[in-house]
Formats: sequence, structure tokens, C-alpha cells
Amino acid sequence: MNNKKMKNSLQKSLIRISVIIVVFISVSVGALCFNIYRRNMIGRYQNYAGDSINFLCRCIDVDDLEACMRTGVKSDKYLNLQTLANNFKETHDLYYIYIIEPLKADPPDNMMDVFAAYTSWGKADGTDGLTDLGNYTGVAYPREVAIQYMNRMDTDTTVTYFRNDTDFGKIYTAIRPLINSKGEPVAVICGDILIDDIYKAAYTYATATVIVALIAGFLVIVALNKWYNKRIVRPIKSLENATGMIEDKCRKRAPVSELVMDDLNIHTHDEIESLSDSISSMVEDIRDYASDLIDKDRKLSDMQDKNSQLEALANRDSLTGIRNKTAYDNEIKSLEWNLQLGKTEFGIGVVDLNYLKVINDTYGHDKGNEAIKNICRIVCVIFAHSPVFRIGGDEFAIILKGHDLENIDSLIDQFNKQLLDLSNNKELPPWEAVSAAIGYATYDSSKDAGAINVFKRADNNMYINKKNMHAERQ
Repeated sequence: MNNKKMKNSLQKSLIRISVIIVVFISVSVGALCFNIYRRNMIGRYQNYAGDSINFLCRCIDVDDLEACMRTGVKSDKYLNLQTLANNFKETHDLYYIYIIEPLKADPPDNMMDVFAAYTSWGKADGTDGLTDLGNYTGVAYPREVAIQYMNRMDTDTTVTYFRNDTDFGKIYTAIRPLINSKGEPVAVICGDILIDDIYKAAYTYATATVIVALIAGFLVIVALNKWYNKRIVRPIKSLENATGMIEDKCRKRAPVSELVMDDLNIHTHDEIESLSDSISSMVEDIRDYASDLIDKDRKLSDMQDKNSQLEALANRDSLTGIRNKTAYDNEIKSLEWNLQLGKTEFGIGVVDLNYLKVINDTYGHDKGNEAIKNICRIVCVIFAHSPVFRIGGDEFAIILKGHDLENIDSLIDQFNKQLLDLSNNKELPPWEAVSAAIGYATYDSSKDAGAINVFKRADNNMYINKKNMHAERQ
């Protein structure tokens, strides 16, 4: 793997994970801040609206207000309440302050206006006449909202709250009943809080929190990136380079002594440093192990060479240099195995040197050895395509195969002719004008139970030839 790609991939992965974490935390903190801010502000406004409603309730003569509701005439106390409520609304942040009498759940005219506070702006705009004593609301209040008002026509003077989404925004309504002197609820007094601004403020606060968190998070990412490079990316890159060099040397079959990993100088005091130490130790162990294997392989090779030499000596005739009786016995075993596999095309020739005892007795064993080597050389030249074995002091065996087997009669004629030429040369000493008898036999399944039988027939043919040669010499 390319070092730069590895570094970039690892570094990008670490940065990508860090960015995801920072964004997740920032968004989570923003959402949490939004909810906390919204709930806190709504709670404050609710308490504020509840206190305002309770204050106004203490200023209302409910019996007088009930009489105004029944007669449609505004009393002095009603007018004084109107002035007080208007001034209160001017100085307090309540969207609406009003009193209504719930009549039924379904529109139209399921509510009757009793009282509403107005600001100077409302009076100038003319909206103060929209809600007045005795006005019916038509279809302004849908069923589900009207039920909220009707549920508060009880004797519990605790301020409660419900949410009401209207065409002009989201509002929270603080509501409590007005109880007359008989302990009967005659109407409900309400204070509305417009919470759109609270949501906007909460969004602004949460957005600012997210931005600050993101800025802080990205500063942390920059710092983490430097830390990643120092403690993770660079050490791992060094390890990758070092192991890559070792791998390249192994691939190029470099000498074991070159399989050395440089000191990476990694001191992170963590798992990476432990990994570096483990890899260095592993490379040393591999080098030692490879050296040991090479040494053992060299020794094994030497032993194999010696064994081959010993095997060659064990199967080689010391006088002639051709294969000996041990090698011949192994070859016979191989022929027996081939017969079991159906390979029957072979023959055996037997050559026996004549007059070796005479030469030894007359001229010495050195000349006898010369005679053996001379007849061996002739046999090997004539039967060049077949293995020749010295199986006795003056006896040789030929495993006839391929070309020699196909041309056996011609080769025997060549052999006899060459020996005849030597015998006719009166200038040659007996150890050079050698004489030998030869006989052969080819495998015949009707006659031979195995390769040994073929040898016996060849040996018998050789003795027949030897007797004939003795008859001629006589």
C-alpha cells in the first residue's frame, strides 16, 4: 500500500470521525439548549401571567361584574377596572387581558365578551371596540378551545394554562374562574402570552450555541489532528515503511544479514509503541530462524551430497567405473516392478571375459585388470544406449532397452567382429587382444516368471557361446 495513501486514508478517517462527533455534540447541545431555554422562558412567562391574573382578580368586585353582565350596563367599578387593566397592560408584557363567559362548546356564539384591556395603541387603532361587554364571539372560538374555557368554570381559584394556536401566533393562556359571593363561577379571567417570540429567541440562542460549539469543536479537531499525526499517523507510517522494506528485501531474496529493522524511535507509551517493539522483536526472531534454517539446509545439502557420493561409490565398480553388482540388483528390482505395471520390453545380455586366469597367472593381476577394463570399454561402446554392470570378476550384464534391444543381433555381430579383429592382430598382447563370450535373452511372458529368469536364459546362452568359442580355438 502506498505510504501517502495510507497516511491520508488514516488521517481522513480520524478527522471524519472527529467531525461527526463534533457536529453530533454541537447539534445535541443546541437542541438541549433550545428546549431548556424555551421551557424556562415559557415557565417564567406563565408565572408572570399567573401573578398578573391573580393581581387583577383581587381588584375585581365579582358581584358587581356579574350585575354588569346581566344588565349590559357598565358600572363605575367596571370603568375603574377598565382603566386599571389598560394601565396594567401598558406596563406589563401580556398580549391579551380579558374576561369571558363560556356559554357552550360549539360555535357560533359559544362565548360572550365581558371585559378586555387595551393599550393606547389599540384605542387609536379602534380595536378596543371589537371586544366589549355583552358581545358574542360568533365563530372566533372553535370547539376544542371553547372546552378549555368551559372546563375552568369551577370553584378552583388556581391559575392553569393551556396552549392555543391562533391565526396570529402561538399563545399560552393563563386562566382562572371569577367566583361571586355565593361561591358560583360567573366568568373566567385570562391572560395570553404570545410565545412566538419565545421560540424565536430559543432558536437564536440554540443557533448561537451550536455555532460556538462548532467553532470550539473545530479548534479541537485542529488540535486533535496534530495529536493524531504525532501519536498515531506518523508512528504507523514509520512501522509501515520499516515493514515494507523488510518485505521488499524478502521478496528480492536479500541475504539474511540484511533483514534488520532500523530503530523507529517510537515512544508513544501506548499500544503503538508495544506493536513497534513486537514487530522489531519478530523481525529479529525471523532473521535468527531464517539463519538457522539456511544453516540446517546447508548441512542437509552437504549430507545429501555426501550420501549421493556414498551411494555412487556403493553402486560403482572401483576398477572399471561402471555400475556394480549392487546397482544391478536394484535394476532387477526395478524391472520386476515394471513387469507388474505391464512394461515388458527389455532384454538382458551377459558378457564373460575369456582366459582371465591365464593372463593373471602368466602376466600378473595388473595385466588381468587391464584386460577387464579393455573388454568393459568395448561393451560400453557397442551397447551405448543401455546400462552396463560388472556383476563378477570377469562377467558383465547389459540391460537391453530401446535402440539396443531393437538392434541386438546387429550389435552382437559388431561386438564379435571387433573381438575377432583384435585376435587377428598378432602384435597385440593378450590383455589387449581380449576375448569374450556373449549371450542374451529378451523377456517372454510364456517363458519368464520375472527378470531373473531372463538373466538365467541369457547366462545360459552366453555359456553356449563360450563352449563354441573354446571348440573353435581347439
